[in-house]
Amino acid sequence: MSQVTLRPPVRGHRVPPLTGTLPPHCQRDLATLRGFVRDALTRATTREPVSPVDFRHVLVTGATGFLGRFLLRDLLTRDPRLTVHCIVRGDTPEQGFERVRANMQHAETWDDDFASRIEVHAGDIAEPRFGLSDSRFRSLCEDIDAVYHLAAALSLSASYLGIRRVNSFSIRNVLELCLHTRFKHLFYASTMGVFPEYFCAFSLEYENSRIDDQMQPDLASMKRTFPLGLLGYPWSKLVAEQAILFANAVGLPVAIFRLAQTSLASTGYTQPSNITQRLFSAVVDAGMIPRGFTLQSNNDPVDTLSNICTGISLNPKRRFTVYNCCNPTPSYRTIRIEELGLDYPEVSYRAFRSACQARGDASPLAGYWALVDHFARYWLRGRHSATSLPISDRAIREDFPGTIEWPGPLTRYVRYNRWIREHRDEWPHPEPRRQLKVQHLLRQARRYADDRGLAFDATYPEWMLDAMKQLVRALESPEAGLLDTRIGHVAFDMCRMLRNNAELAAERLRFPEIDRLKVTQPIFIVGINRTGTTYLHRLMARDDRFWALRAYEYVEPVLPDGDYAGLAGTPDDPRRALAADVFEASGIIDSFAGIHHIDVDGPEEDMPILRLSFKAWMFATRYYVPEYERWLEASGSREAYHHHSRVMQHYTYQRMQSHSGAEGQWLFKMPTHLMELEALIDAYPDALFIQTHREPVQFMGSWCSLVERIRADVGEPRPPDVLGAEQLRGMSRLLDRAVDFRESHPELEARWIDVSYYDLVQDPMSVVALIYERRGWELRPDAVEAMETWLDELRERRRKEKRHKYDIADYGLTREMIDAAFARYREFLSESGRRASLL
Repeated sequence: MSQVTLRPPVRGHRVPPLTGTLPPHCQRDLATLRGFVRDALTRATTREPVSPVDFRHVLVTGATGFLGRFLLRDLLTRDPRLTVHCIVRGDTPEQGFERVRANMQHAETWDDDFASRIEVHAGDIAEPRFGLSDSRFRSLCEDIDAVYHLAAALSLSASYLGIRRVNSFSIRNVLELCLHTRFKHLFYASTMGVFPEYFCAFSLEYENSRIDDQMQPDLASMKRTFPLGLLGYPWSKLVAEQAILFANAVGLPVAIFRLAQTSLASTGYTQPSNITQRLFSAVVDAGMIPRGFTLQSNNDPVDTLSNICTGISLNPKRRFTVYNCCNPTPSYRTIRIEELGLDYPEVSYRAFRSACQARGDASPLAGYWALVDHFARYWLRGRHSATSLPISDRAIREDFPGTIEWPGPLTRYVRYNRWIREHRDEWPHPEPRRQLKVQHLLRQARRYADDRGLAFDATYPEWMLDAMKQLVRALESPEAGLLDTRIGHVAFDMCRMLRNNAELAAERLRFPEIDRLKVTQPIFIVGINRTGTTYLHRLMARDDRFWALRAYEYVEPVLPDGDYAGLAGTPDDPRRALAADVFEASGIIDSFAGIHHIDVDGPEEDMPILRLSFKAWMFATRYYVPEYERWLEASGSREAYHHHSRVMQHYTYQRMQSHSGAEGQWLFKMPTHLMELEALIDAYPDALFIQTHREPVQFMGSWCSLVERIRADVGEPRPPDVLGAEQLRGMSRLLDRAVDFRESHPELEARWIDVSYYDLVQDPMSVVALIYERRGWELRPDAVEAMETWLDELRERRRKEKRHKYDIADYGLTREMIDAAFARYREFLSESGRRASLL
């Protein structure tokens, strides 16, 4: 075995000593533990520890706990040579093993292959030598290379004296094992909660605080904020930390992982006992929100934390001693409980407390009122949830071998709710009922306007609010079949559109020059769905003469600080992470897999811009809302397209900031523009068009399959033949409207270029060359190279993808039915002499 090769701590980042004095009980306990370490080193000749690359036997305490069931999985998965020993309470090792397996199965972390590599020892971490026989303990001292000490009493409502035996004194047994025979690496699971500023959400007197690398908590602050008789947990963890640091000073290799608050995994698996879960569940149970309550975003997934601990512990080059294991940027955008479809009245804390206490022991906060009363002034501050925390994560970033992936808050929330629904019989708290109501959305809209100092009527014109009401009314209708489980998603989506409108209005107020900008000769690719519009749009977007909006820009149109010159479009643009979170939470990437590839950095169709108006045909694709369709048919989309052009003034301003001195020609793509060409040309009088064409019988099956898939997760399924008939009417109407426009405006025909789908897929670069030639654009060598590179990447991705399969017969359609429905379109192409070349 090689000797340990840990590098020394980073210069300037050694752990400083505590300043001040611990409370008497804590000080006495720490003195006892330090004395034990001195005695142990005096009595024994201890060999050097092995390097983490040579770990073969490790010991885990708390393997049946919330963190333990994930850390056990990570250790066994990362290194197939490891045997993991576990101290588990029970009469026999067999009983202990069954507890370990059952808990890992519950968390979905169990693998049958683990069984032969887990050795359970029946014992108690608080008993001398874990309650093991002398021979068993000596055997562990010989065999074990590292100890992961996770076990602790997690109660936040216990005094220090009530919790010290398990949390403070158990470290004596761990240190005895680590110091006996030869040094073992000691990895200790502590808590960020030793810092009052973290526990108090950096509010009130802690608003300007910061937690840096290797930092020790301020004892004076702890004494003011953490009464020993009320909140003993952080004191017990601090005493254990100091004992471990003392052992480290005399040569024991250690790592202290101060873990963030956690009550869930990225899979949604959750524990109901966490105080954050209890407070939220009490809101649901009481049906009211205490003034100042927000959804806390600093609730990091336990599996991410476990992965960090495991990765660092096995890194022989780790250099830090104390690790702040938390995400310092938990959320780009704050999320309010009201945005998730939970429409509860806001009341005073006193009224909320009375309502909860009237529920007696049934309240999720029963037994926790002393704690909540003490911290309510910090936790209920009337602020949005934090989008960033003043905490340095340098140590975990530098010592973790790889990139740390933090699931976004929306993704966590969606998975958490799904897990609760699927395990309702195990969940002890009430499940929230979400609603989609016009008045509720209007209240959110007013809040968005008020928060930004905007006039409500100017931010949300009457036509927009009327469109929102029409859409909500249609979704509330039984014929829409909206699933109860998706109401929260839809409510959040609508709130997001309302908020984005407010953000745009606020940006226009800050930068009035936006109003004077022109969008000149925009190009609209307007072929019907499944005719190569996405293919052509993404291909042409590789030429930087065009400006095409990326997916993340649609999700979040405004950078709050307006740093478009320095931040926009870079890897650090925070809108990218938000878009990835939105896409993951919505499930849209999986829904479109094999049909329409979505990339947060890739060019996308301008559907989200029209969605901001609440007056757009794509809502009738996503949902079955015939009532809304009839209203939209009667009212038209003129206002929506003028809103589209106003939004594009913002994007033009943003691009001009990030591309100083450059001018680009906007390139758009969306099939449903064909339905509203009169409105489009009214908003963009100099627009240019490219229309792709394909035999209707060849795109209808693909389109029906796509609609069926994207509706499946939001509404009750409709019979396939009914859906087929619905989409045949809608798609043929779309092309009929396009034919009407082109026949009514012969003076605009020079602006149209017709492209065959078949030519495009067979020789895309030749089609692009013809388009450029028709428009008099220069096709530069660098643009050709960028396009060909993208085509190569696309071919490679498609080679690996499971391709989309469909059949018109699945939807009750025949070739004759489809040809008849599209007769007008086919005749238009025949009369113009283009049918043979295009279809």
